[in-house]
Amino acid sequence: MKHFIVLAFSAIVLACPWAIAGTQVLGAEIGVTTSEQLRKALSKNTKIRDQGVNQYSGGQMLATDGSPYDIQGLSEVVYIFDAQGKLAGVIMDMDKDRFSSIYQLLRQKYKVRSEKRPFVGDQYALFKPADATIELDAPHLSFTMEVRYLRNDLLQKFNADTAAEEAAKKKTEAEKF
Repeated sequence: MKHFIVLAFSAIVLACPWAIAGTQVLGAEIGVTTSEQLRKALSKNTKIRDQGVNQYSGGQMLATDGSPYDIQGLSEVVYIFDAQGKLAGVIMDMDKDRFSSIYQLLRQKYKVRSEKRPFVGDQYALFKPADATIELDAPHLSFTMEVRYLRNDLLQKFNADTAAEEAAKKKTEAEKF
């Protein structure tokens, strides 16, 4: 009987879409939160700017300043949605001096897949939850860094399109010689 209860509970938990939560960022869930939900939540606290349609996801982009989040050094947040209006990515611009503290916070939640943290130079870290990729990117000669939460399909599309553009550029260049 005890095994049956455990089995039944496990089946219920796995059947419920809310039981397995996706990657959370700034109170939104990647792949779940809709543009309408986010717009409604943010419009109470800040001005929202329409940033057009994302060329990789086919969905709209919304931007806001960092003020409603009470995160030191956060200057801008861009939300990227897919064609169905679901959150596909979040890109945050922050002060670069926050790299170490943000790195430590993310390291407590996610496994580090790749990192480059020299004393001087570009700093980078990659974290890989199941449904997304999280990147910290702090270029050496910049005062800001990006913290990117990108759904896996959005990142794959970006990488494929970027590789195709680079190949076309090299081909065009090679034809000139």
